Amino acid sequence: MANRQRFELRLPDDQMTVMKRTAQARGFRSANAYLQAVVTRDLRDSTSEQADREAFVAASLDRLSKEIRTLHTAQQSLFAVVDSLARLFLTCIPEPPPEELDQAKRRARLRYDRFLLSVAQNMTADSRATLTELIDRG
Repeated sequence: MANRQRFELRLPDDQMTVMKRTAQARGFRSANAYLQAVVTRDLRDSTSEQADREAFVAASLDRLSKEIRTLHTAQQSLFAVVDSLARLFLTCIPEPPPEELDQAKRRARLRYDRFLLSVAQNMTADSRATLTELIDRG
């Protein structure tokens, strides 16, 4: 027989009565045998639950890392497109003469505001709120 250590558990009378009835109803030879089975089952189940939680967290982290990689790739491609368009624009559009520069800046500002408004109207709700906040700051 395996080495056993003594453990004392004190229960109120009503709980002790219920435990003895439950042990007898479930076919245990004593309340002690019932408590050993309950503790053993609880310890076994808690380790499997912990493993399940760890697997869930690991799967969630894996899914999130894939989504972040996808967003990173999309961001890099968007940056490359904007960079190419800016280079093309700066290469093909001449600067206005110095005497017309102030007037050109005012017209550009109005055109830019209309552009941002148009973009905001074509965006989804979350993106629209973000862009509206940016417009309000500008």
